[in-house]
Amino acid sequence: MERVNASPPQRKVFREEIRSAIREAIFAGELHPGDKIIETFWARELGVSQGPVREAIRDLEAQGLVETVPFKGSRVRTLTEKDIRENYSVRICLESKSIRDAIGELSDEALGKLTGRLREILGEMDNCARQGDLRNFTERDADFHRAIIDATGNQVLLRLWEQCNMRNWFSVSALTDAESLKQLQRGHQRLVEEIAARDVRAAAATIEEHLTGLMDGFIRGVQP
Repeated sequence: MERVNASPPQRKVFREEIRSAIREAIFAGELHPGDKIIETFWARELGVSQGPVREAIRDLEAQGLVETVPFKGSRVRTLTEKDIRENYSVRICLESKSIRDAIGELSDEALGKLTGRLREILGEMDNCARQGDLRNFTERDADFHRAIIDATGNQVLLRLWEQCNMRNWFSVSALTDAESLKQLQRGHQRLVEEIAARDVRAAAATIEEHLTGLMDGFIRGVQP
């Protein structure tokens, strides 16, 4: 009985670790759009059987990072302009809701903690922007947006946002120079001040402007 109960958690850990490893390879540019994801390679690389690798690939397919072609196997998905527009239209709705909920429902103390955390992340983003470090900037950007959603306590919203968040596709982003990153960072600063002031209308407009800018950058990156 104990062995049966102990087995599922171990399987879940393997699956999450494998999924994370493949995601990182995609986000780091080690796997490019169109590249095959070979189950035997990842099984050997991570010291697991092909079963959990196959499950991890299915998870990545559900997240839109991978596609499976009949008789050809799985490969990193190639993003189209339509993919990007659809993704960001949903993400704008999700993040606008998170901001409205945070401003409307958090106590003054909780809102103060949130804005304090956001300012802390802004400092890290500023350092990345000065160095033109796009990868770490996008990671801190994700931390920034996730902090707002976490503050609402809405786990369904967080799960949907994680599926839509394309932050790590920086290899196709046109936002690669330090000045572009600094401009994005200034937009985040404005958003923090609007949240602190409980200005719902201004904050919602700022997040839509910010995400639309990111969307346009991705579209420029995928266009030939």
